[in-house]
Amino acid sequence: MTNVHPFPKRPAPKKHKHNHPATGLAFFVQDPDGESVDVLTMIILAGSMYLNPTDEQPPDDLPTTQLLRTMDGLDAIADAANILVMHARNHPEGFDQGAVDHLVHQGNQAYKVVRKLYDMLPSNDFIISMDSYGPDLMAEYATNAAIVVTTSFALDLLAFYYDPFIKTGKDQRKAMFRNFQGAYQEARDECQSRTKGHEFLIKELSSAHRAMQKAMREQ
Repeated sequence: MTNVHPFPKRPAPKKHKHNHPATGLAFFVQDPDGESVDVLTMIILAGSMYLNPTDEQPPDDLPTTQLLRTMDGLDAIADAANILVMHARNHPEGFDQGAVDHLVHQGNQAYKVVRKLYDMLPSNDFIISMDSYGPDLMAEYATNAAIVVTTSFALDLLAFYYDPFIKTGKDQRKAMFRNFQGAYQEARDECQSRTKGHEFLIKELSSAHRAMQKAMREQ
């Protein structure tokens, strides 16, 4: 997965530190444990879990490894979303509760789709042992589709974050926000392009399969 704006690989500290980044003051909210957390950094670091390019594919990578990384990324994005939702519920005067409900719905839908993509795949052993490109194509399609869904949710969460925190200046890291918003957008666009190619192949294969089945019945 290529990306011209690589996400940071080094995790940021969870607890509130007073050495603010040079790009502007961060904004911290309380998590369910009462600790101060930097939600924007959480969203960005979630991308590093599945969008960072690698120079070489690790030798122990399996057909479903990237999909599992994406699922871990979705979990991390959901953690950030849950903290924001809790903050918005606790401060209803500053948030459109309809938008909060919509964000919760988007998260639930993302989990539903990604889980379905994972469940449709055969085991790694089956994919590896099959003398066919079909299972590999399934794994590639499911992975790209999961990245599209997960990254779309990350973009939804960033959009939700923008008005109350970036636009108001509570979080002064607007340049960093825009940079990684663009990185997420680029990753989604790239994977959407790939899934369109997969959809064309699947459509043509389905058509050819129907034609073959018809020819066999007429013999």
